[in-house]
Amino acid sequence: MLHAISWQQYMTAVLLLTAAWYTYVGLTYYRPELRNLLPKKAADTMPLVALAPMRAVIGGIQPDAGTASADPDELIFSPGEPDDISEATLPKGPSDDLLAEAITLAGASGTKADFLSLLQVLLDKYEIYRDEISLPAFTAELLTQQLPFELFEHDLDLHWPAENYA
Repeated sequence: MLHAISWQQYMTAVLLLTAAWYTYVGLTYYRPELRNLLPKKAADTMPLVALAPMRAVIGGIQPDAGTASADPDELIFSPGEPDDISEATLPKGPSDDLLAEAITLAGASGTKADFLSLLQVLLDKYEIYRDEISLPAFTAELLTQQLPFELFEHDLDLHWPAENYA
């Protein structure tokens, strides 16, 4: 026999299910907090187990070897003294090396035709520095040098070896 559920029975079922749900959630997720609310019994406490000592995962902060900190009162400062290094002096690069080798090659080659053919071979050697060497600037600098023969701008049609095959 089926009979209809009254609204009181329905509300009782909803309240019981709600109470059961919150009890489950409370015991599952809030167990440590709920234990702290209950009075503690001396007999319920478990003996403490000796834990292994904590180890540092990264380690302590240490200064680099050969360094130390100094007391600020011991530091002595004086005005700067000028040195003999010029601010305009730049370190020599591959362009300077290429120019020096080209001047040496001009003295050793003898004729202008030999020099121009050997200069292209010299450029093959410096192709790895093609991003650092400006051929127009190199040509202009080479024209200002004292060479055993006279060079003109139209003589120096220089290009990188890879451009020969393009």
